[in-house]
Amino acid sequence: MHVSSEEMALLNFYRASELHGGLLLGRVVGRTRDPEVVLSLTRHAAEEVRHAEYWTETMIDLGGRPWPVRATYQARYAAALGPVTSLLDVLALTQVFERRVYRHFLDHLARDGTHERVRATLRTMLDEEKGHLDWVKQWLDAEAERRPERVAAAMRDYAALDERLYRDLCAEYGWRRRSGLYARVRA
Repeated sequence: MHVSSEEMALLNFYRASELHGGLLLGRVVGRTRDPEVVLSLTRHAAEEVRHAEYWTETMIDLGGRPWPVRATYQARYAAALGPVTSLLDVLALTQVFERRVYRHFLDHLARDGTHERVRATLRTMLDEEKGHLDWVKQWLDAEAERRPERVAAAMRDYAALDERLYRDLCAEYGWRRRSGLYARVRA
């Protein structure tokens, strides 16, 4: 089964975004004092970098070659928000993003015609993304005990921004929502 140039571009976008996310989280580790959060962030950052490795391997196995991507998902957030500096904001945005990635990968996995090599990588990603969702949610839930309005507002605002960015991204990559899945627009 052949992987189209459009899907290869999407895989490359995944690769670049995973790498960008890992590097960003790695920088947050350097500003964090809580040892448990440092450990969780370090694991999370390392897994995101490994995810970039998985996507790179998948692309190469399918005959593709990675290329630079400047407009990663995280770069789009940064362009819309400017610098996000508080740990609460970083983790709220991370939770919103990880939920988006999880749903998007489920949709991609369910698409007809997805190459088995891509499916295998998606399954690996989905298993690992669960851990990201769990630890960040636990942290946010604990933070909401102290600052419920602040956490709720951050999650609401970032979810609204994410919906807009995702809609734009899907339009850019030629995907449209149909029956809850994003399917390639057929001309």
